[in-house]
Amino acid sequence: MRIRPVLAVLACAMLPKQASSATPILTLNTEEWYPFSYTKEHKSTGTAVEIVRLIMKQAGISYQIVNGPWNRSYNTALVKPENCVFPTQITKDRKPLFKWVSPIETNRWVVYRKKGSPLQAKSLDDLKGKIIGGYIGDAIAVHLKGRGFSVEEATADHFNVKKLESGKIDAWATTQISGMKLAKDGGLEIEQVLEIRENTLALACNRTLDDALVSKLQAALDALEASGEAEKIRQSKFRE
Repeated sequence: MRIRPVLAVLACAMLPKQASSATPILTLNTEEWYPFSYTKEHKSTGTAVEIVRLIMKQAGISYQIVNGPWNRSYNTALVKPENCVFPTQITKDRKPLFKWVSPIETNRWVVYRKKGSPLQAKSLDDLKGKIIGGYIGDAIAVHLKGRGFSVEEATADHFNVKKLESGKIDAWATTQISGMKLAKDGGLEIEQVLEIRENTLALACNRTLDDALVSKLQAALDALEASGEAEKIRQSKFRE
């Protein structure tokens, strides 16, 4: 009589396991980057965060948002399966490294000077030989370094406010709205020297993520675009 339960357990153990069909829980890495992604009242918010949340809801995909320094967020998505990073600026070098869901947002790369500075530039080339502030892993800093500019990289962009104020850097290359907010928070008056270009921001996912899942995410974003809801969220940043 004691043999039967043991045999039953063994029989169950020997049954082939069914493959799990559950959709993975995605980890969405981001950074403090106003107005696209930032923390307010201990919660991630911002235009890019709102759009990504709606994408996940519409696609029926479970997720968690992890906030950290940009370099860590970017490299985590680069090497870890089921990880993405946003809002990520699409560049020629980055494009083959990820699977993309786009467009999430747009931004403008600009160069600022401290108000009253005599610095003038009609083009980027006029800034050759000047020390330009950027931060580690940022697409603007990578772009400028690749073109031979002298870039002093901070661990985070807000440190460039004090560097510009103290004269440690001649100019600050950053994004338009974010730069204005950081300067205001740091009590520094700045002036725009020139605009470099406008860029598309996207959700960049690890290359191992299933193509069908990426397509599902893109379809959800496309639906938000078609309804006008995504653009309505983007426009809200100009009222913040």
